[in-house]
Amino acid sequence: MRTVNDMRYEIRPAAAGDIGELVRMQIALQQSTLCAGTRMLRLSPCSTARLHEYYRAQLADDGTHLLVATTGEVAPMVGMGMGKIWMHAGYVPPRSGELIDVWVEPGLRRRGLAGRIVGRLLDFFHLYRVEFLAVNYVSGNGPAEALWRKLGFSPVLVTATAERSEAVATIGPAASHIVPMVCRRSAAVEQTVAVASLSG
Repeated sequence: MRTVNDMRYEIRPAAAGDIGELVRMQIALQQSTLCAGTRMLRLSPCSTARLHEYYRAQLADDGTHLLVATTGEVAPMVGMGMGKIWMHAGYVPPRSGELIDVWVEPGLRRRGLAGRIVGRLLDFFHLYRVEFLAVNYVSGNGPAEALWRKLGFSPVLVTATAERSEAVATIGPAASHIVPMVCRRSAAVEQTVAVASLSG
């Protein structure tokens, strides 16, 4: 099916008055990953309750660009996307851009909205001279995979999940001989996990 570029929808920076709609779309995004049958970490009820606070913080962050797609100021939002600049001391490149929570309402997809949102986020990264980009998406999500592949992103890391009981069942009785280890985390270690990346 050919994508139609529907210019009736405006892509604009999000404002404080949009937070309710951003929360609604975030919950829909989370629900879509669960419906896909994926085994992923999901927001707890407590974290979901703090989404309004989360979006207020993103709007106040100079290193974050949050966009919404709408037909007008008072109309419901139909899409969103966020770009965030991360600093990496001791790494090359020293900063990167992450594309986060790009979402378009299911009934309005294949109209070019996701591409327009991403295009505006790319302009944001260009303004701050950020060339190395990363995005996370769910494996098996065909439309997302097609979008990011079209834009030049290629998978570089795989995050695999499992239930501990399943792993133990596969290992068998030898698992009972495993000696518990003490794990320590250092505040000096910074870890960034990305499923796909793009570098100019």
